[in-house]
Amino acid sequence: MRLVVVGFAASVHVARCLQLLVDTGWDVHLFDSQLEPHPHPELPPVTLHPAVPCDPPPGSGVRVAAPPADADRGFDGRVEHLLAVLDDVRPDVVHSHELQHAGALVAGARRRRNGGLGAPWVVTNWGSDVYWWGRVRTRAPFIRSVLGACDWYGAECHRDVALARAFGFRGRVMGVWPVAGGIDVDQAAALRAPGPTSARRAIALKGVAGAIGCAEVALAAIERCRDLLDGWELCVYQANDAFTEQSAAIAETVGMRCTRLSGPAANESAHEDVLAMHGRARVSIGLNRTDALSTSFLEAVAMGAFPVQSRSSCGAELTPPGRGALFVRPSDVDEVAAALRRALVDDTLVDDGAALNERLAREHLDRRRTRARMVDAYERIAVDAMVEAA
Repeated sequence: MRLVVVGFAASVHVARCLQLLVDTGWDVHLFDSQLEPHPHPELPPVTLHPAVPCDPPPGSGVRVAAPPADADRGFDGRVEHLLAVLDDVRPDVVHSHELQHAGALVAGARRRRNGGLGAPWVVTNWGSDVYWWGRVRTRAPFIRSVLGACDWYGAECHRDVALARAFGFRGRVMGVWPVAGGIDVDQAAALRAPGPTSARRAIALKGVAGAIGCAEVALAAIERCRDLLDGWELCVYQANDAFTEQSAAIAETVGMRCTRLSGPAANESAHEDVLAMHGRARVSIGLNRTDALSTSFLEAVAMGAFPVQSRSSCGAELTPPGRGALFVRPSDVDEVAAALRRALVDDTLVDDGAALNERLAREHLDRRRTRARMVDAYERIAVDAMVEAA
């Protein structure tokens, strides 16, 4: 099997997804959809086709193909570079991870070849590609054009499959699973703090605020629960310096101590540290105006932290509302505060929710299960293409 993946070489999600293919023996190529000189350190041994000169991550086994010396790094030049890679590799499957950059490049290549790539084209929806951008007037025509042109489609939830169909997708569905491949559930179990969730005295807060994130709403909700939180810990992650300072100030007024997870890249922490943080949190708050499953939500589910999650995610497809999580309007402080208070005082809710979510994580989030489904899907796509071409 020869596979060309088009996606962000600096993305941990792309890296972890490609890790699932390490033992297949396939010839896997990653075409970077951005001008990124620093590939992610977790990339497995694939052939990387960057837009700019770069070195492989130390110890990764990544083979770096030199970009064209006089390459045009504008969109048209990137399309020409992709076409050259496709002509050289002659893949069985072309897979774009994310619509608006990777999908745009493959769509451009397909137009340049009058609709033919020589291989079936899979598009995987990331986050809000369809749910949010597919409804934005200035982006909707492009999103719909990509969905109308691709042969196969993958997503994190059935909601986004239905939306893709509504927006013009007429092909076949590769599968529905987390974009990063899921969770190593055995690793997660080893990192969980001992004892019941109800005994934990920490809140994990995804610190993304602004146009998409609503972390500032979570801080307001925490203030309203100050009578319950003296001596607790507020652990903030994926937060910039300004939000971290704001969180620390709020935590001090409430009587909490505030810690921030940081890592090798901006707003990024080591995966084990993130899991361990969720593994000692009673509640995990993640509020976004738009999302798919949300990796942080999956981590909370796997680690026994009771999620207070925005309704805009499709988390209710994984765990039942009111039992495994409380889903809220992300901009409604009253609703978020009420949900947080309930999760802080109802020991039965969080303990029963943790037990339910642990079972669901093993059934639906285990990376070994995702790997088996992914490998089977790629093989099915390639075989179907050969049958149709015969």
